[in-house]
Amino acid sequence: MSINTIINAATLAITAWSIADSLGHKPEDPDKQVSVSLFTGIAPNAGGSVPHLAVWDGGGSRIGQYKGDANGHIDENGSKSFTISPTQNGNHQATPEYLLVVMQETDAICLSGLAVSGNGDQWTWTGDMGYTCGAQWYPSKRTIGTSNIPIKCVWLDSDHSNGIIAKGLSLHMPSFAGDQGLVDQYKEDQRRLCQNSARMTFQPEPVVPDSIPRFFKHAPEYDDTGALKNPNEGIDRGTRAYPDGTNFHIHDTKKRRHARDVNPQGLNVTGVKNVMPGHVVISNLEGHSAKEVCEHPNSLGPDFVNKNEGIFCDMETGKWWPLCDEKTGTDEACFDLDTKTMKNYKPGSVQTRNEGHPVPQKEYKSHEEW
Repeated sequence: MSINTIINAATLAITAWSIADSLGHKPEDPDKQVSVSLFTGIAPNAGGSVPHLAVWDGGGSRIGQYKGDANGHIDENGSKSFTISPTQNGNHQATPEYLLVVMQETDAICLSGLAVSGNGDQWTWTGDMGYTCGAQWYPSKRTIGTSNIPIKCVWLDSDHSNGIIAKGLSLHMPSFAGDQGLVDQYKEDQRRLCQNSARMTFQPEPVVPDSIPRFFKHAPEYDDTGALKNPNEGIDRGTRAYPDGTNFHIHDTKKRRHARDVNPQGLNVTGVKNVMPGHVVISNLEGHSAKEVCEHPNSLGPDFVNKNEGIFCDMETGKWWPLCDEKTGTDEACFDLDTKTMKNYKPGSVQTRNEGHPVPQKEYKSHEEW
């Protein structure tokens, strides 16, 4: 995975609170109550059911919970803030260091960011961290603060429909403070970020609202640069975003139509890759790559175009094609943005690209441009 993503995420973490502040959400009793803000990716079908939330202090004692509303909904370009009172620790003031997000309803969300505050502390996490560690993702046009770098969003769903593996997400929020010393340690060895169950785990089954995540045996200590004094503490698994033993075929449902490639990290992630076959996203944003969306084993979402890159991604097959322009030869198949179809080939023929891939026939009912 790209180490640059970690660097970007660190920058985003510093500015993310400008979004949380803009919501105007203030707990009634900020000295005791915890505030959690969720940001969905601004992307197709990114909005969905409101999840269940639970927070713990640094010692692993539960502070409180927010029960997800069966009728609650977060828009695909939206955000939502929640207040959690310390009803499960005797109403004592506490710092919310651990967070568990659990999907209970069946409308999936693609999460691009979290902001947590309480007892004078505040932390943020972005979907780029999940992408870096191998979670299922899709591009988003959401940016944070003054950054013009779009953040990826990561998928959570309770019933694993459409090939979504994770039902929940557990995080140790101080691990995403964004201090340069900490970021440098993650760059040096990504296991410290990605293979650490207490730090970040995308939870498949079983996970319920009353589940208890993994805690650090000893509270992590940091030096003046924000670096961990014991950076390898908590490395405990061989897989990245998901736990060891996760059933990566958990989403082999009737909706499965196109098999994914084998994950280069050894995760045999299979299932649908395109969850909206009648829709295409056309992006003009730098930081997006249609080629990456196609080739990445854990991308999940509709067909994708990046105009600056000049590439169309067919998510049905995970193969990419050039956009048609004056340089495209008459013998080369390409994607025409005006008609949103493949051109320069005869339907039903066996003409293929140089790599030997059959040319897809495309017809869309809807599209959006970023």
